[in-house]
Amino acid sequence: MPKIDTFLKKFTLKISPNFYNTFMNKNYLMIFVLILFTSNSFACDALKLTGTSVSKAQNTFFIIDGYSEEDFDEWATVQYVGYTADYCPKSNLENTYINVFVYKSKVVGIRVETMDVGVKENEIYEFAKNTYGNLSQDVKNKNWFGYKDISVGQDKILYAKNKDFNGTIETLDISTEELIDFTVGEEVILAVN
Repeated sequence: MPKIDTFLKKFTLKISPNFYNTFMNKNYLMIFVLILFTSNSFACDALKLTGTSVSKAQNTFFIIDGYSEEDFDEWATVQYVGYTADYCPKSNLENTYINVFVYKSKVVGIRVETMDVGVKENEIYEFAKNTYGNLSQDVKNKNWFGYKDISVGQDKILYAKNKDFNGTIETLDISTEELIDFTVGEEVILAVN
């Protein structure tokens, strides 16, 4: 009998580490897959069109239909405004506008900004954190104002929170290092839709 007990103890000890390793590997894999799918569920393909031609972007953004480079001065950037939910329906950005900036028949930047102040606080913060990461919990604080550079790869991404007389306005600017200057300044003309 003692031999059988020893044999069973050795067998049991061999099973435990294998079971533990297999169980932990499956848990890590499951967590990784959940994070991957959760991040993608907030993603919005329309926000990835910076640098593309207007003719290609018009397939996504109906607000820029009818754009013609000849209608504007050569220095002008045209800003088109629409509802983010129309272009990013699964992004939880219901209370935001989307601004598409076009310069010389190219999308040079996209901005998401708060529509109604105080309706849904930190809406853009949550989207940016889930989609791009790199945003600390401090930025979510009611007393924090400023901007954070959360650029990823070639994309220049700036999250900002400003105080307005009505409340807090959040913005998320998406462009590239080369094109972002075309999205600000006197040269930007607001298009009337």
